[in-house]
Amino acid sequence: MKKSQLIAATGLALVAGFCGGLLVSGLPVRAQATKATVTPKEPVATADEFASHVIHQPDLPYVELVKGSNSRLVTGEQSMISFLKMDAHSYFAPHRHKQEQIMIVLDGYCDEIIEGKLYRVKKGDVIVLPPNIEHGAYIGDQDVQVIDVFGEVRSDYLLKMEHVMADMNKKK
Repeated sequence: MKKSQLIAATGLALVAGFCGGLLVSGLPVRAQATKATVTPKEPVATADEFASHVIHQPDLPYVELVKGSNSRLVTGEQSMISFLKMDAHSYFAPHRHKQEQIMIVLDGYCDEIIEGKLYRVKKGDVIVLPPNIEHGAYIGDQDVQVIDVFGEVRSDYLLKMEHVMADMNKKK
């Protein structure tokens, strides 16, 4: 069975199982959803606790990664996420890095270069790039919004982020 057929069959089986479970439960779908509502028993986090775990991504400054590509970066101890906007008609030169990368296209499209071949990717597509694979992109007639998830923190991006933060502090 082809991979695409296997994925479609698995998705269909999941949907059928979910719907069948609702029918067997004896409750209409609307009643099922209402009955599942539960009042939380845990205390609400304090403002300091909230701030230690939650970042409002749109409040982060943009960091220019390459000309025409600006990102809001969030780092953990072992991983990094990039909320990237690539400007229309820009170019992200082919490069390599040791971190695995998963790219999720949120809006627009681009011609991703992977090992010297072009892949037209659009909203909804996800690209999995193993470590050290050469990749880049040509951006078409519209801006592209993506989320890049890196399996390790990229020190080159971290350094760029630190420079932006230092510049912001100088202006205060």
